[in-house]
Amino acid sequence: MHLITDAETELPVAVTIAPANRHDKKFFHLLYNKVKQLFGINPFNNVKLLADAAYDATDIYQELHYDNVKPVIAINGRGFYKSSIPKDPEYGRRWAVERVFSRLKEVFGLAKNKFIGIGKVMVHAYACLIAYLIKYL
Repeated sequence: MHLITDAETELPVAVTIAPANRHDKKFFHLLYNKVKQLFGINPFNNVKLLADAAYDATDIYQELHYDNVKPVIAINGRGFYKSSIPKDPEYGRRWAVERVFSRLKEVFGLAKNKFIGIGKVMVHAYACLIAYLIKYL
């Protein structure tokens, strides 16, 4: 499951489910475009995108720059230099998405998946997500 979560409310705003052997970065543009379609990106708002080092990529920075969104993304050292986290004080709010995943796994049973096949796994994952939304809305 790949999510974009609102850091203030800890509610998922865009989600997609894919096989585990696909890198997180591959789903950034899909999820980001869903958010833009649903909410729009207003260049006059102080919008930030908080992300871990998996999203440290030039094409992501370019798209965010084009939309006037401030990237607060950890730097991936890629083995050549030391990885680092941004100095922006709001970077710590990125943990909101980790709390969502933790609740989905521990409270709503996402970690107890016993299904084989992407279709069945998707049904289970979306059921967990719906239960999460019912509880926290």
